[in-house]
Amino acid sequence: MKKLEIIESKGLEDVKVFRVCECDAVAAYSLDEAIEFYKEFTGLEDDDLYDYEAIEVIGIENEFYDDEDRKVKKKLKDMVRENWDGKPFIVLTWDY
Repeated sequence: MKKLEIIESKGLEDVKVFRVCECDAVAAYSLDEAIEFYKEFTGLEDDDLYDYEAIEVIGIENEFYDDEDRKVKKKLKDMVRENWDGKPFIVLTWDY
């Protein structure tokens, strides 16, 4: 008898947005994936990020400005959907 192999498949509905530091939020499937991507992309270390337990998941129904002039607000889920290609990316940046 053949053994049934279950393959986990993830899609856009499984993507979450993690605020990894004061300035940026990353769209990824998991917190670990978001942190790994962010550190590789920016060259920053763990000390530059929020503590693991302090990283928040941002609700995808929230709206944020999607332009530099801060005139157009868009739901986070729409920003993710428009830019998701199966890999983590920085979806939000705050300037302080």
